[in-house]
Amino acid sequence: MLKKVWIGAICNRDVELLNQIIKFSKKHYSSKISIISLLKKDGTFSTKYFKKKIKKYPISFLILKLHSEPTNQIIYNAIKTYIPHVPLLNSLESVSTCESRNKTFKFIEKNCKKLNIPRNYYSINDACNALDKGKQLIIKLDIHNAPHLSKYDRILGIVKTPEEFKELIRGYSPKKLLFQEYLGKFDIVYKTYIIDKFTVNIRSHNRLRENKLSQLELISIRVPIDKKLKRRIRSIGRRMGMSLFGVDYILTKDGTAYIVDVNDFPSFRNIPEAISLISDFLYNRVYSQQMLFKGTAKIKG
Repeated sequence: MLKKVWIGAICNRDVELLNQIIKFSKKHYSSKISIISLLKKDGTFSTKYFKKKIKKYPISFLILKLHSEPTNQIIYNAIKTYIPHVPLLNSLESVSTCESRNKTFKFIEKNCKKLNIPRNYYSINDACNALDKGKQLIIKLDIHNAPHLSKYDRILGIVKTPEEFKELIRGYSPKKLLFQEYLGKFDIVYKTYIIDKFTVNIRSHNRLRENKLSQLELISIRVPIDKKLKRRIRSIGRRMGMSLFGVDYILTKDGTAYIVDVNDFPSFRNIPEAISLISDFLYNRVYSQQMLFKGTAKIKG
């Protein structure tokens, strides 16, 4: 018989999604699993409070969904120190990597060579050399899920010359920016969502607002995805250690797909069945863990 399992959650981003998952799990799996927040009531993290909660509840699985903040390192250190062997929905490394756009694209460059991404430049000199050769660059903030930051403030602008580039980044630390090849204006952005073995692809029709460079989503519909591209997108999750993630891509005129964003735990706003799918995944995952543990214990006995 499956014993009740406690799942820990450290989530301060899209909290409403977590609350819906908790509500669904409580309704359908209340005797089997229970999801416990490991944050304080005010939504902050405290190592002392964390230690108190994991002492009270034998956490068997962990969910992380975090804003990108320097203080996240305290959370990562606490997990590594006090519950290092507890499995995570998405690995610590993947959550940390996805906090930074530079780290994310560097990971894809190194580990997912069959995927296309815009060319990235990791120094001012490299960016200026590219501009001298006729490239246009789009300048973004490196931070991915910045708290209290409007989506319209995540992109600084598009530049054509080194002079424009240096003027635009004036006052910013280069380490906090992403310098990326500008592929042009695309009215359609595709969003692929992965929940374990479930994959759905959304086509979003977008327009860039005047003087606003972030995309305004107007219409989203589900569309098929090329099988080869689907396999390659799913490989990002396998290589990074993610069970739930989202990828944005665009298609050029010749049909080439370019990955332009990766999110370690998206909001799934356009996927109404996501709540039940995530809850079912959590149940099946912890159930499998228990069965594996029982089987191992019998062998040792």
